[in-house]
Amino acid sequence: TFDYSYWSHDEFEDKAGLLVPLCDTYADQHKVFEDLGKSVLDNAYEGFNCSLFAYGQTGSGKSFSIVGYGANKGIIPITCEELFNRIASNDDLSVTYTVTVSMLEIYNEQTRDLLNPKANKAGGLKLRE
Repeated sequence: TFDYSYWSHDEFEDKAGLLVPLCDTYADQHKVFEDLGKSVLDNAYEGFNCSLFAYGQTGSGKSFSIVGYGANKGIIPITCEELFNRIASNDDLSVTYTVTVSMLEIYNEQTRDLLNPKANKAGGLKLRE
């Protein structure tokens, strides 16, 4: 499904490396997180397996939205920070947490593990159906 389309080309101010919106139409990293990442985080915290998929033309901002750069944290760093803050604030010692993360790139019909680049073989990771 097509969920959101964002404008982040201009209409921002650079404050010491942090891109701050000057109007409501500019989508900063927190806007993208609130629209997309927060629901993924809420479901993951409830124990569901979750996926976030970024698709688009080269140079369209996928990596920036997902990972971010400098002070402009992307969906993944914000989600991790929020998830571990929630875990740390839990006072119920009978509750245990297991967090597992994968980060893959599919490019030119080849899949690569972005968290363990040494595991990437020529031709990409093996796909199973």
